[in-house]
Amino acid sequence: MKTILKGILALGLISFLAGCGGDSLTKAENKDNSPFFNPAIEKIKSKYPNCEIYDYTSIKNLSHVDSKIRNSLIQFYTRESQEKPLSDYSKYFLIKTNENKYKIIGIDCYKEKNNSINCDPVETKDSKYLN
Repeated sequence: MKTILKGILALGLISFLAGCGGDSLTKAENKDNSPFFNPAIEKIKSKYPNCEIYDYTSIKNLSHVDSKIRNSLIQFYTRESQEKPLSDYSKYFLIKTNENKYKIIGIDCYKEKNNSINCDPVETKDSKYLN
């Protein structure tokens, strides 16, 4: 009887985990030690409270999005990221809002004359493909 009960519980746990999705997203990191990274993250969090912020390449792990869309978005934002930015700091992030919606956020940061950092996060039009 215990063995049957354990089997049922294990099956239930496996079903629960599979039903919740297995999207493994990569948290945003300051890989290049940029002084603009933390102000950018703070600005995103002020505009989107309680959001989770991921590297934009995590789009490839959103299992609910069609693979062709995922691949084209990754290619587009990778190409955009490699172009010479017009600002001091320009990055893309994938965020998950507290409503469990995903958005692609582009952010540009500038160093002001008084050495303060000004950042402007903008939701991209491509966010509509993620939900």
